[in-house]
Amino acid sequence: MNYQQYRTVTEPGWRLGWTWARREVIWSMVGARPLRQGDCSSFKDGIPASCTRSPTVADLTANNMPSREKINGCCKGGVLLTQFQDARKSVAKFQIAVGAAGTTSKTVQLPKNYTLAAPGGGGYSCSSAKIGPPTKFLSKDRKRVTLAMMTWQVVCRYAPPRGYKPPCCVSLSSDQGMKVPCATCACSCKPSDAKSCAPSSGKTERGKSPVECTNHMCPININWHLLSKSKGSVRWFEVSISNLNRHANYTDWILMIQHPALQKFVNANTNYWSLPSELGSMDVLWGIENYDQGLGPLGSGRSTAKFVISYKGSPGNWNFSSNVFFNGDRCTNPPLPQRGSST
Repeated sequence: MNYQQYRTVTEPGWRLGWTWARREVIWSMVGARPLRQGDCSSFKDGIPASCTRSPTVADLTANNMPSREKINGCCKGGVLLTQFQDARKSVAKFQIAVGAAGTTSKTVQLPKNYTLAAPGGGGYSCSSAKIGPPTKFLSKDRKRVTLAMMTWQVVCRYAPPRGYKPPCCVSLSSDQGMKVPCATCACSCKPSDAKSCAPSSGKTERGKSPVECTNHMCPININWHLLSKSKGSVRWFEVSISNLNRHANYTDWILMIQHPALQKFVNANTNYWSLPSELGSMDVLWGIENYDQGLGPLGSGRSTAKFVISYKGSPGNWNFSSNVFFNGDRCTNPPLPQRGSST
């Protein structure tokens, strides 16, 4: 008998897949859940959780996992923060019991063809598994350290799909009256039928676009406002992050800013960290807990986060930020002012 049994998984987060080297099976799993059981007809007494040659496992929220299937550090719903924001929330863990895999470092073979997919779209390209130093484990009595039989590492890098448009755009303004809006159709084009846009009253009607109708149709608008107190070599900006989506809630947002080499980040009245030059000379900013940490849906009264940052550079040689990233996505820059303007 050949059959396929599919598990019902609601609200999955990331999905991690691989191909077994031989005929390994997943006997059981805690902290995540396999999406397919596959053909387990050759097993009579105990039925594995997954018998497919290329399993895929999904991360769920804690609410969707029974207590017996949870472990410490699991069930993040596919949301992982950076280590800057919260090291405890930057790791997701799960454990699997594997059958027919061998019991020594000489008989265990590394899985191959790793894949990673996330709910937000886009693809990840994953490297081959490479054996590294054995992982160390502290015993429950915390008196001795044991080593894993084998530890390997796989690195996956994000690559947006072809034709992908970012969910965010950047605009400029100043105390002197400068206004440079987001590029037209930066995320999508405005519908020709105005009735298909989300109503400006704040009421979401069935069939309406959840994003407020704008020339750029981006769910996230990041505005750089040049303040008049900017003098000499120091520029002060008020940065506003606005959520224009009536449905989405952006919790624990993170902003990455790459400025020209002649400018140096000085300060911000929100959380920030400047990466060293070997990591891209980027400034990382994120919200303060219980203050501007989350962006609620448009109309919620908490859909905008504002903070002030300052840069120092050579007078007369100022340029706008070359790249701005919101939650990992590169935002579309506006049509830049001509050289010699106040930015």
